[in-house]
Amino acid sequence: MKQQHNILAVDVGNTRAKFGLFQLNEHGLAVPSEIIACVLTETADLASALFEWSSRNSKSPPAAAVVAGSDPESRDRLLGGWPLPATEPLVIAAFNQIPIHVDVDSPARVGIDRLLNAFAAGRIIGLNRAAIIVDSGTATTIDLLTSDNTFRGGSILPGLRLSARAMHDYTARLPLLDVSEDSGALPEVPGRNTEAAMKAGLFIGQLGAVRELSGQLAQAACGRFAEASVPQLIVTGGGGRQLVSHLTGAVYIDSLALHGLAMLISS
Repeated sequence: MKQQHNILAVDVGNTRAKFGLFQLNEHGLAVPSEIIACVLTETADLASALFEWSSRNSKSPPAAAVVAGSDPESRDRLLGGWPLPATEPLVIAAFNQIPIHVDVDSPARVGIDRLLNAFAAGRIIGLNRAAIIVDSGTATTIDLLTSDNTFRGGSILPGLRLSARAMHDYTARLPLLDVSEDSGALPEVPGRNTEAAMKAGLFIGQLGAVRELSGQLAQAACGRFAEASVPQLIVTGGGGRQLVSHLTGAVYIDSLALHGLAMLISS
């Protein structure tokens, strides 16, 4: 039997860093054994957190490591104190390191996480089908990958947590809601108190925006880009868990960018 080796993937986002251990299956797809998230703070020591987690989950260092981040400063602090000297990480910091075409005005300005999501989605659904990727995190991004493996851009809007924070910070009386506690069930409308009204606005508003923008991208895929079938809708991100059951035909994949990072090892 062929021995499988662990691949360590690290994605340093705006509010969290995610660590994942993966193995590649016979189709070259990344299969996670564990994924965790660490909240970023001014005092967070990602290098120590990564070392402790990696030590608990593997008797030997990973065979390969790959790192990316939409927060370059936090990413570089982790790399500066990299805790696994036996495994030199591959750093993904530029769009041309990801094997997809990027058809936008300024490819170098597209977030690495969006491109990793698109790369992973294309690998997972296979050739000859377009994908719409919804990533609901600090920001929510909705992007189109056409069946010729081309990233066409998309839309960016505030995510659930960022919207909740904005309503609290820029008003005198609105409370700060913990949207991570929501089950994903649709809030009852009309909301009969301030918190209920805010939850309805946040969740149903986010869902409505994602539905409308996904629909517009699907029309563009079939019209402007001559796709023969409706794109597959793939959802990821913390807020995605709450949205996916309300999006027809959608598939949820935890930490899609980490899958993309792991699969870059074999590309």
